[in-house]
Amino acid sequence: MFGFAGKLLRVNLSTSEVAQETLSEEMARKYLGGRGFAARILYDELAPGIDPLGPDNKIVYATGVLTGTPAPVGNRTVVASKSPLTGIWGDAAFGGWFGGELKKAGFDAVIVEGASAKPVYLWISDGQAEIRDASHLWGQETGPAQEALLGEVGQAKVLCIGPGGENLVRYASVLSELRFSASRAGIGAVMGAKRLKAIAVRGSGHVEVAEREKLIALARQINKQIKADASCGTLTRYGTWNNLTPLQHYGILPTKNFQTGVIQGGERLESEAMVEAILSDRESCPNCPIFCRRVVKMEKPYQLSGIYGGPQYETVAALGSLLLNTDPQTIAKAHELCNRYGIDTISTGVCIAWAMECWERGIDLGRPLPWGDAETIFTLIEEIAYRRGVGAILADGIRTAAARVGQGSEAWALHLKGLELPMHDPRGKKGMGLAYATTNRGGCHMQTIHEDALTIGGPFPELGLDTAMSRTQLEGKAYLIKITQDYFGTLGDTLGICKFPMNAWRPYTPTRVAQAVALVTGWDITLEELLTAGERIYNLCRMFNVREGIRRADDTVPARLGEPLPEGASAGESFSAEDLAKLLAEYYMLRGWDENGIPKPETLARLGLQ
Repeated sequence: MFGFAGKLLRVNLSTSEVAQETLSEEMARKYLGGRGFAARILYDELAPGIDPLGPDNKIVYATGVLTGTPAPVGNRTVVASKSPLTGIWGDAAFGGWFGGELKKAGFDAVIVEGASAKPVYLWISDGQAEIRDASHLWGQETGPAQEALLGEVGQAKVLCIGPGGENLVRYASVLSELRFSASRAGIGAVMGAKRLKAIAVRGSGHVEVAEREKLIALARQINKQIKADASCGTLTRYGTWNNLTPLQHYGILPTKNFQTGVIQGGERLESEAMVEAILSDRESCPNCPIFCRRVVKMEKPYQLSGIYGGPQYETVAALGSLLLNTDPQTIAKAHELCNRYGIDTISTGVCIAWAMECWERGIDLGRPLPWGDAETIFTLIEEIAYRRGVGAILADGIRTAAARVGQGSEAWALHLKGLELPMHDPRGKKGMGLAYATTNRGGCHMQTIHEDALTIGGPFPELGLDTAMSRTQLEGKAYLIKITQDYFGTLGDTLGICKFPMNAWRPYTPTRVAQAVALVTGWDITLEELLTAGERIYNLCRMFNVREGIRRADDTVPARLGEPLPEGASAGESFSAEDLAKLLAEYYMLRGWDENGIPKPETLARLGLQ
């Protein structure tokens, strides 16, 4: 098959067995890789109700059909499992070189099951794999662990966990090359429970594609247009810091645990100010001309080496404005600590914000926790990773922490289905409220386009999005969220491509994405077939959650979002229960789900999921 290595690697850590399985063309075409492969495998092989940190859980590391090919931005990999943070579907996507290297080594996906009695790592090289002892790596931060591992195996791409994963922090991340982070949903903790410290891979092969010259010509055309595109140009200059200035201007920059959307002194966090304050360099993933990745090196006031990259928008907001911290250097240091210890910056920031609000409201968690204090932030990050002090309360996630502490603190514990809220306020862009409520892994900002993009017109006529929408209108938002969950969210993570160039108004249009898949595979595949695949995979993940007990009552948002914003350009805006109910009714109808949020039998039949 073109576009695929054609093999899956299965590793049982309980028995130390390693086996190879042949990928069928039916599986390849129906599920396309990435999240699609992971959803099919985990739905079929995991019994409902299992302990996410027990040996019965499995982890799937899966590349997409475009990963490792000359297709534009074909560099993404998905890691998926039952989430120890939420108890439902969990996945995270990351860029960099790991996925392409895995395919060059001969495998489209790795399935890890069981649990080792001692720390181990997995070494994959040109069609072979072995489980090796990692006792000497256990306890190390991600940087020293990767350095020691590369000293053993030589040139390779490394995926590893830090102390956060080892200590079963339920939002522990998986780090690829120290700076490409698969952070959400806590799959680093699943690796820790399995005593799997790392995966190292080296491959000298290449991925065969059906129409290489035509594919390269298409890639050149798209890349040329990306370089000339003004929107992509803001990503080159600012990375996702390009969100900071407009969100502060709109009054929806998450601030003081979502109590407001404007931060005093916010000019220090605006896009250009961040560049001037801390940016050292820019880097990019394979086959991408954007160079959106931030690199921060620093000697004073904190020493940062640069090997852990630099913070992107979500981290700047979660460890900055959300905590009333406007110091870029403090944010950069906090980001490095999270990557060193291997914990998710979003969940970490939300948990710290909850703790600071507890202290503000008179709930004693053991010591003062003042808003914006740098040393408090640094100490809490370390305590979370090692489950010490206040960190022992926060390490299981905000839902569990609030239930344990009580005293009304549940009211400011901002999560959806147990996953801490990302840094986008639905009070100022209402479609995000519906997206948060219905995304399969819980509150997630990466599974749909944001309606800011539609304020100047309709960017996706191929998807039926051909008219302008305001940020705050409800009309049309149910369709917007449904279709872009299928396309942007699901297909992006399934095909193995970065979502930035395929976002609204950018050159990697839906038609061109379908062209790239056809040129790679040789299949006579259409955009309609791809969208059906996206819908199929989305519904399969929903069925995973339904099997775990998710229903309509779980498709909700935190009560704080129903409180009107108190100041700024969006003052008075809220996202009410009535707004959500109206959107959900239309969304369920479009999805073909019943009133409890369960896909109807005819929907499953239409998608081949009987």
